[in-house]
Amino acid sequence: MSRLPPLTALRAFESAARNRSFTKAAQELFLTQSAISRHVRNLEELFGIALFYRTHRAVTLTPDGEAYMRDVVEAFARIDLATRRLKFSGRQNVLNLQAFSTFAMYWLIPRLGRFQEINPEIEVRLTASVAPLDFEHSDIHASIRAVAGRVDDGIRCDKLFDYRLIAVGALSMVSAARPLRTPSDLKAATLLHSLARPEDWGVWLQAVGARDVPLEGGMKFESSAMAYRAAEQGLGVALAQSFLVQDEIANGTLRRLFPHEVPSERTYYLMSSPRHCGDPALELFRDWLLGEIAAATARPAAA
Repeated sequence: MSRLPPLTALRAFESAARNRSFTKAAQELFLTQSAISRHVRNLEELFGIALFYRTHRAVTLTPDGEAYMRDVVEAFARIDLATRRLKFSGRQNVLNLQAFSTFAMYWLIPRLGRFQEINPEIEVRLTASVAPLDFEHSDIHASIRAVAGRVDDGIRCDKLFDYRLIAVGALSMVSAARPLRTPSDLKAATLLHSLARPEDWGVWLQAVGARDVPLEGGMKFESSAMAYRAAEQGLGVALAQSFLVQDEIANGTLRRLFPHEVPSERTYYLMSSPRHCGDPALELFRDWLLGEIAAATARPAAA
């Protein structure tokens, strides 16, 4: 059997190489920076090969270090996957999620494949509901919903994003013979209403100073997702939650018609069932979701 290097030294090297920083590796592994440096130095002495170039301000990988990092990072990833599979072996590994339909259709489902790709052992069961949250009498692991005001102190709530409203429509709304230039021009447009959020148009028009636009008439849909879809088809103008339609605006399916963005009193949260906090499937999903939200939030907003 070949003699492997010390596992603690390998772990220190993997983290330092992946993060390109001894300081970040120390924070990640809850060690001191000098301990990380010592572990890496021990590896270099064992191999007789330099893995890092060291300067006063930074460390960079040598070509040998770069090549070794790729193999070591992959090896630790395989160990992590094997460990998670072992934890889940011998039991049904189901993750029951609940979300508002618009969030599920416009944001979560387009990204859910990435979660399944890295967690193939987890069976995701996603349902949509606007009913009051009831963890006590259901087997829901977590719910994603927009909440107004304070959240329940007894439930772990991770903030995802704020609820902000923008007016959107198809390209035809921009290139029409009488294009919409200001919110007051909506008097001549068809407003698309969501029955789940009937107050949104009134709040938005009041905030942008277009009080002369009538709220009566237009078209009404059971959910915001249906109103967004109608807007994509050129049926009129919908109010969309800006975070949920980033992709549609970026690819041109929807156009943002005005620069106005009106905040709502609601905030989106991932709310975890107290009975399931700590379950591996839920914690893996939570870590993944918060990472996806952070990446999406960091993207520049589409015009």
